[in-house]
Amino acid sequence: MTTPYFVPDEAFIDALQAAAHRGVKVTLIVPHRIDSILVRYASRAYNDDLLSAGVRIFRFQGGLLHTKSVVVDGETTLFGTVNLDIRSLRLNFEVTLIAYDSDFGSAVRDLQLRYVDQSEPLDLDRWRQRGKFGRFLENTAQLVSPLL
Repeated sequence: MTTPYFVPDEAFIDALQAAAHRGVKVTLIVPHRIDSILVRYASRAYNDDLLSAGVRIFRFQGGLLHTKSVVVDGETTLFGTVNLDIRSLRLNFEVTLIAYDSDFGSAVRDLQLRYVDQSEPLDLDRWRQRGKFGRFLENTAQLVSPLL
């Protein structure tokens, strides 16, 4: 899945972790640079839990990443304007196409793989070595994440 603003609610985090624990290959591609400081830190607050569960997280380095896409089993694809955040899912008037087509899913998956090629993978051990001030900012931003 790709999203420029990843600030999920607890149920979404739980679903991603449960899928990864079941052996589902879960890949999250987010931008390295995010234009909102609060979203940047709130998004990063979830990295440890997701990486620990086996979710692969990539930070896109190739410029602006604004694609919102999810491909499930190569057959079901979500593609549209909805970010994977609470505001987009519950408040904003946004749209997403749901396609049940393997050709479309393959095309979107190819796009996602090109993003992965231009991304830096996050490593759990290295992630845990970040500074205390960064952790503080992440945890503080996470407190206001329902408002983002």
